[in-house]
Parts: sequence; structure tokens; C-alpha cells
Amino acid sequence: MRTFQQLDLRCTRLCAAAMLLLLLPCMLHAQSHDFGPAPSDVLSPAPPDWWFGPNIGVNLVTHEGAFLTDYCQCEFRDGSGTHLTLGFELGRMFTPVIGVAVKALYNDMGAEFSYKLLIPTEVLNEGIVDVEHERKNVVKLSYFMLHPVLILQPLPFFYLFGGPAVGVTGTNTQEYTLTNVDPQFDLAVGGGDSRVVAMDSGEIPRAESLRMDLRAGLGLNLRLGRRLRFSPEVSYGIPLTTISDDDDWKAQAIHATAILKFEF
Repeated sequence: MRTFQQLDLRCTRLCAAAMLLLLLPCMLHAQSHDFGPAPSDVLSPAPPDWWFGPNIGVNLVTHEGAFLTDYCQCEFRDGSGTHLTLGFELGRMFTPVIGVAVKALYNDMGAEFSYKLLIPTEVLNEGIVDVEHERKNVVKLSYFMLHPVLILQPLPFFYLFGGPAVGVTGTNTQEYTLTNVDPQFDLAVGGGDSRVVAMDSGEIPRAESLRMDLRAGLGLNLRLGRRLRFSPEVSYGIPLTTISDDDDWKAQAIHATAILKFEF
């Protein structure tokens, strides 16, 4: 059941990102009537020899698999997060149809998840009682990636791209919190008003320093000026490596980005 829920979540995210990408040209075209006529080739720019530009967007991240920490044996249960990606891209078209590019990116691949469980707890005047708690894990994970891609542009305004991505770890820490959430008990922990029973943080044990992905996606070319284009992209990254070397913990993401391409 959990596998079908994860697949449904990924499909929903991918469809939403693709619909946004396809609707963007229509919105820009509608706005052009308010600010004067758009260039005649707004959706059909001739491919330049070279381009360079900044890249910014979001990662729709999904974590899955089990992992061990110094303070609990945890398993990701539909762990997810939406985080930043940024960098730059250098590319060249060899023909109107075939080109290459290299993306240098910072990818925030963090995620969090929480779930509730019953823990036997000693309660004043009641003895040992099963009390509802919430366990929450927050993973802060980032990578510096190089992503060479092959570009196939069957239409002047539409292209497909794909290729491997390789990078090194930036941030790899996690935070763990166990909180009493049972409304039947007004418990004070540690002599105060906090309901936090336990908390800890630290580096991910035995984290891998190298990450490899296989990514593929699609994009649009929207001309803003004689030597300036705006290119929204949607891609999906399949992990080829795990987050740490002693388990099956993996992070994958849908990447929704935009590139401002300066041609030269």
C-alpha cells in the first residue's frame, strides 16, 4: 500500500509541474498584449551557437528506505520536502536539433516526516499507560552537482534533455524529536510546560560523500530579446547511489527550474 501511495504522490507532483510548464507560454503570451507585441519568434527562437545563464528553481523531494541513527532505528514513511536548487548552465547547439549543455547546481535534497506511536509511560496515580507520542525526523541534505546533458530539440520552442549527474555532499545532518501529543494527559516533561520527551541531532552516520543521478526532462524556449531567452524546465532524477553506505535509504526528486539564457 505504501508503494502505491508513493507512486501516486510522485505522479501527482510530476503532472502538476508539467502542467505549469505548458501553461507558462500561454500566460506570457496573454501578458504581451498589455505591454506591446511580442517578438515574432517568441516561441520559435533560432538556436544560438552558445548560451550561458543562471538557473533557479525547486526540488520536490521524496525519501524512502530505512536508516539507523545513534538515537533511534527509523524508517522513512513518505518523507518529503520542497527545497531550493540554483546554479548556472553553459550550452551549445551544434545543429538546430542537437546540442549539449553542462549544469552546475546546488541541490537541497532535505526532507522530513513524522508519525504517531504508542509508548508505555508512567503516569502519576495511574501507573504505566500507553501514551500517544509523535516522532519527527528532519533531514538536512544538500549536494553540489555537475549535470552534463544531451539536448534534442524537435521543435524550435520545445526540447528534451537527459544525462548523468554527479556531485559531492554539502550538508548531511538530521534532527530527531519525540513529543507527547496525547490530549488525555496534561504532562509536564522536565519540570516545564514542554511536551518534548526526547530530542537529538547530529551528522548522518556513514554518509556517502558522492552522489550520482540519472536525469531526464523537457523544456521550452521563450525569447525575451534578441540575445535573451527564458527556459522553464521540468526533470526527474533517479538516484544511482544511496545516502549512507549501510542501508537502502535514497532520495529522488522532481526538479522544476527556470533558466535565463544569454546567447553569444
